[in-house]
Amino acid sequence: MIWVITGLFYGLFMSFYTAINQNNKINGYVLGLWRGFGVSFVSIPVLLIEPFFFDPLYFFLLIIQGILIGYYDSRIFFSSARFGAAGTSRILVFSILISLILYWGTHPSSFIHISRHPLILIGILLSILGIIISYMLMLKEKFTRDLIRFMLPAVFVLSLMSSLTQEIMQRHSLRYGMVYYLFFSTFVSGLYNLFFYLKTKKPTKEQALQQIFSPKVMNIGFLLVFFSSLLIVTKSIALDKTPNTAYVNALSLTSPLWLMLYNHIIRHQDFASPKAGFFMIVCLLILVLFSSF
Repeated sequence: MIWVITGLFYGLFMSFYTAINQNNKINGYVLGLWRGFGVSFVSIPVLLIEPFFFDPLYFFLLIIQGILIGYYDSRIFFSSARFGAAGTSRILVFSILISLILYWGTHPSSFIHISRHPLILIGILLSILGIIISYMLMLKEKFTRDLIRFMLPAVFVLSLMSSLTQEIMQRHSLRYGMVYYLFFSTFVSGLYNLFFYLKTKKPTKEQALQQIFSPKVMNIGFLLVFFSSLLIVTKSIALDKTPNTAYVNALSLTSPLWLMLYNHIIRHQDFASPKAGFFMIVCLLILVLFSSF
């Protein structure tokens, strides 16, 4: 059950990642290039102690993943600043259902095996439905047309990223997968965000350096790199060990529960529904129980 533990920590780090730009309102591409290049840079010492190998398909997957990461990062950061972290994370809940369909579509033997046990299949589907409903009830923010238009592509990208991450982790070994993901894919994502930052803002050299390396951005950037590195490690382990990528996506969206616990500890008012949170925990436990069969 290591995927459950790492999946829950993935959700913890995901909450920080989603909320970091809610109040800071930093350009999403700037945060994306900080996350991409920063994580890649801090992973260099680990990369140097690993023997190098070249697998063309493997590196193709890493490049595609890097492009998807770059797109997803900037969308999350822009959306959090524009619509708030709660609204942004709320729409991501639909990635659970998309990931479930995508996984069973690419691993038909898994679906055939589960379909031979109708009670297990029904239990998994009902628990996932319960998680989605409780998540919707837990967060009060309403969907707006602009939010749906802006974030819907990112929902599909998140589901695809989960599948690609699992393929990368399992193609050779988890250790190699994490090292090359941390260095190579994040570096590509940094290039993606740098390209679109320069294309959309068209800054001069002085303006770009001033914005990217301002004290505020640097402070946020260092925190983002730290938590993103932990996020990638926990996500990679969880997706490598999970019986279905949708289950990890469900665990990753437990961020309101972590925030609710934090606010309770510091005695800060929390607007999330405790009843919906409790129902979500029950549904997660049921999902874990049925997925173990």
